[in-house]
Amino acid sequence: MSYEDWQYRQAEKNAHNEILAFLVIILGMNLLVGGLIITIFITGEPILFPFITQHFINLPIAVGLILTDAGFSIIFAGFALVIHYDRQRSWHLREIEKSASRKNWKVAIKTADDILQKIDEEQKKS
Repeated sequence: MSYEDWQYRQAEKNAHNEILAFLVIILGMNLLVGGLIITIFITGEPILFPFITQHFINLPIAVGLILTDAGFSIIFAGFALVIHYDRQRSWHLREIEKSASRKNWKVAIKTADDILQKIDEEQKKS
């Protein structure tokens, strides 16, 4: 396997992981909305900071708060993963572009036969 093929595989792997990170964000949103809905149905108002509002914490409210906090943390982790995998994928793609541009920079190497034929042609013309 060539280095360029390895770079393509790494870029594809990071693109796949980026899609999975987006799915993690969706999971976090579901947990966040679920926690908020449970909390609102039980108390009648969203309680994001239970110690400030001085509500009595029972089991359904605690489950709602746990789901809400888990949703926020999973969303932030998903965003961090998306940024991480996107930067890795773009790095691999830049490396592929660099290697492709270096291939275009290569000078055609002339063999001894080519040089001799060119000299013969110049001598025949003069």
